[in-house]
Amino acid sequence: MSDDYHRPTLTFPEGAYNATQVRLYGIEAEIGISIPGQASEISGTNVYVGTEHGFHADAEAIKKAKAILKTVKSNKDRRAIILNQGLPFPTPIRVSFSIKLDIKDFGTAVVTASTDTYLLGSKPARELSCGIIVGYAYEGHTYDLPKPKIMLVPKFPELEIPQDDSDYKLKEGLGYAVWIIDKLDQCVEFETNQGFVEQLVLEANLPGKRSPTMYAARQALGHRSGRLTE
Repeated sequence: MSDDYHRPTLTFPEGAYNATQVRLYGIEAEIGISIPGQASEISGTNVYVGTEHGFHADAEAIKKAKAILKTVKSNKDRRAIILNQGLPFPTPIRVSFSIKLDIKDFGTAVVTASTDTYLLGSKPARELSCGIIVGYAYEGHTYDLPKPKIMLVPKFPELEIPQDDSDYKLKEGLGYAVWIIDKLDQCVEFETNQGFVEQLVLEANLPGKRSPTMYAARQALGHRSGRLTE
């Protein structure tokens, strides 16, 4: 890594130094926001409306919310809403994050992470988002990943990337965001490979290419006290 590559700007959402903080940098997924209680779709805004059991949205609140959501065009504006800076009244919402994958000869596939419904103005019981992660920072140093990862992250991305944060602030206009999490938080990583069935299934599982820790191998070694033959 070059000497002029900036170190992360250490900020702490809880207000206290966190030695186990990890910052993930990457391309944010497309944000969608839904409101329970209605069945129509607001076209052209990536904002849809659906029903949700156990939640009731006041008619006047729905009307006000629609008026605001119709003006929401960018991911940054949607992020401001989910972090409670855009709708100053209690409205039940559900947030989704969607990544589009352009797959040769197959078209477009979509990976979506969706939160449980919660009242805007209160903290959701479970935050969940996804993104294409390209780098991370830990203990004051920034590292690039050798290959981008599609990850589910148990946090919403921050409203903004802090100034001079490993130079990723310069890419914020291109859709980059930062997730501030703890190293003990559980995430999910997706690996994508494309090829023929012969390559992905048959050749990949030829003897000698299998992992020695595979379940079947362990079962075979445990047969008859480790003897593989009579």
